[in-house]
Formats: sequence, structure tokens, C-alpha cells
Amino acid sequence: MKRSIPMDSVLGLLFALGGAAILAHALTLPALPGMAVGPGLFPAIVGVGMAVMGAALVVQGWLTRDVPEDDAPPLVTVFAIGIVAVIAAAVVVMPWLGFLVAGTLFSVVVVLMSGGRWLPALIFSPIATAAIYFLFTMALRVPLPRGLLG
Repeated sequence: MKRSIPMDSVLGLLFALGGAAILAHALTLPALPGMAVGPGLFPAIVGVGMAVMGAALVVQGWLTRDVPEDDAPPLVTVFAIGIVAVIAAAVVVMPWLGFLVAGTLFSVVVVLMSGGRWLPALIFSPIATAAIYFLFTMALRVPLPRGLLG
């Protein structure tokens, strides 16, 4: 019986290496004067999380390598491509529209793509976007693009 390397393990290794690279770069960011939290804190947290979850995926891939993957859902779906496209669009338009407008539009589209209805999407999206905006700008003092709202 020929055994191959499980795809989950390969993806997990790539994810873990990406997390380690993010962590390594985050640790090189200089601290800001007068700030208890430097600009590298959140990227470092994300990098550690990616590295840990990637390592867990490597282990899971090896533990389940003999399980048939015939019933596994496809990795690339219309939904996954749509989410990536919406994220890319949000990144492109955010400097012009601003975080509040672009974030609200992004949230509405994601809720609708996920099977939500218009009314809940229109209620949830501005509230969630405003909460994230005030958390970052007021509590964490992270400037976000203002765009149309100046």
C-alpha cells in the first residue's frame, strides 16, 4: 500500500510557516513612544494563532491520512471565491469610501452570500461596523480610513 502525504498536512505546514513569518516580522516592528501596546502586538497574536492552528492541522492530517476523502467537500467553491473577491474589493475601495462605508457594504454582502436576508443584513452590518470602528479608533487608537466621511 502506497501512502502519500496528506493534503491537510501540507496546507497546515504552509499555514504554520506563514504564521511563523508573520510573527517574526511582527517582532521587528518598533514600539511607539508613549504607547503600552506596540504595532506588532496584533500581528504577533495572529502569527502565533496561525502557527498553532497550522501545526494542529498537520497533526490532524497525519492522524486521519487513511480515512477516504471521497465525501470531503471541495476546497474551491463559488462561496469561497466570492468571499475572497469581496475582501479584495473592500481593501481596494476602503481608502476612498472609508472604513465605515466599506465595512458596512462588506458586511451586508457577506451576510447575503451566507444565506441571510436583507433586513437582518441592513440592521446587523452598520452596528457591527460601527462597533469595530470605535473599538479600534477609541480603545486601541488605531487610525482607520475615513474616506467619504472625512
